[in-house]
Amino acid sequence: MKILIVEDDIMLGELLQECLQRLEHEHVQVCVAGHEALGAINRESFDCAFVDLRLPDMDGLQLLSAIKEHDHGLPVVMMSGFPTMDCTIKAMRQGASDFLTKPFTLQDVALTLQRITKERQLLLQNLSLQLENQARKELEEVNRKLEKRVDEQTRLFHISKEIDEIRSSDDLYPRIVQLASTLESVEGVSFFLVPQDRSSLMGMAACGWQSDDACLQNIGLCEDRMRELLGNGASHLIIGPDEIHRSFENVALTDRTLSCWPMRIRGEPFGLLMAVHKGCSHSLPSEETRLFDFLIRKASLAVENMALYESLISNFYGILKSLVNALEAKDLYTGKHSERVTRYATEAARILGCSGAQLESVQTAGYLHDIGKIGVRDSILNKPGPLTREEYEIVKKHPSIGDSIVSELGLSPEERSIIRHHHERWDGAGYPDGLRGEQIPVLARVVSVADAFDAMTSKRAYREAMSPDESVAELLKTRGKQFDPSVVDAFMRVVKNRAGEK
Repeated sequence: MKILIVEDDIMLGELLQECLQRLEHEHVQVCVAGHEALGAINRESFDCAFVDLRLPDMDGLQLLSAIKEHDHGLPVVMMSGFPTMDCTIKAMRQGASDFLTKPFTLQDVALTLQRITKERQLLLQNLSLQLENQARKELEEVNRKLEKRVDEQTRLFHISKEIDEIRSSDDLYPRIVQLASTLESVEGVSFFLVPQDRSSLMGMAACGWQSDDACLQNIGLCEDRMRELLGNGASHLIIGPDEIHRSFENVALTDRTLSCWPMRIRGEPFGLLMAVHKGCSHSLPSEETRLFDFLIRKASLAVENMALYESLISNFYGILKSLVNALEAKDLYTGKHSERVTRYATEAARILGCSGAQLESVQTAGYLHDIGKIGVRDSILNKPGPLTREEYEIVKKHPSIGDSIVSELGLSPEERSIIRHHHERWDGAGYPDGLRGEQIPVLARVVSVADAFDAMTSKRAYREAMSPDESVAELLKTRGKQFDPSVVDAFMRVVKNRAGEK
């Protein structure tokens, strides 16, 4: 066949070209843009086209429409790594012969070409009046398969969407099981983790089995066949009733068939999805086999992404800790000031009814609220006497300096507002921007009160520490002037709770 590939990812286009040539399709042309593809179609004829949904110069659906206007009979296969139901249905309605969801395998491409060949033969048969009746029946079958394909794409999209929304492994394992259990040919599904020694399976989630508790116990592996499955790269294994007791320990199923689907992370076995077939079925329909395979691959990527995210977060907090340590090394009297302010502010924000996301913002940015003092000279920070006007003006720049320092750390606007605005005043006489009242972000108002309280109760270079009672009296005195009254009231509850704990 003469095949056209329209893919802006050069490496992927060349890889697909190589795969098609291995299938003995010698004339395979690769284009990286839509207009280049249209020029190729105008110059010569093709038997099939693979078109990416996202192209640098036009939408893949626009190219599909242009191709169909030029040659209505040319089969077009759409490709996308992020398919949506709307795009899939539009592509099918505009005449796409199939829709491949990345990542796909060489086998997927081969099966797609087989279907395209059959569809092209059907179109030629429709031109013959002698085979009109037969062609009509075959067309109905193609439509039925197309409906099944659309239904399959719908389910693939649903699986992809559900997995993409998961943010923790605690939610991932039950969701995998729940999604797999919706398939018509299974009556129960469980997910297990595979320890490094591969001698047993650790139950994590179950759905639809006779006894979830029994399913979630650890299962021993009795036979080399299961260990081979975990290490040989096979996509799945079917275990009949007579093999179950030879493959597993503690699995009380005598009249059922199992499908075992290993989850691998970078080639290493990580988990095993086990499905109990309905009735006496010894196999799964091909479309359900593809759904199982897609679910496992998608979940594997989710686990990798979660691990990467957790590593990035860990590194991020390491950077924050280093910045705070650098600040505290400059200011001899700061000590654990940032840590205490964060703790006070988190408690006050919780009393005020702030959301979980807002509490996380306080815990992240609270440690950094004074990070701008890194840009202030040590002689000013540790000066034992009162500051001159010029020195005080320099100190007043530290919120702006801090905002500039963290600008490349990827903090949210709400987190950066804590660092920039924690010295604004309720009456508008604060700095650096002179905000007043509710113009000041609420979390900055919370940190402002916590910061003032800890500063008053800490020993400084120019004065001794004030008692908690004296500090509380000062906060109440400036309530409605320097500080938000509602935040001061909440902070009084924090102080009272802490006094009660002592």
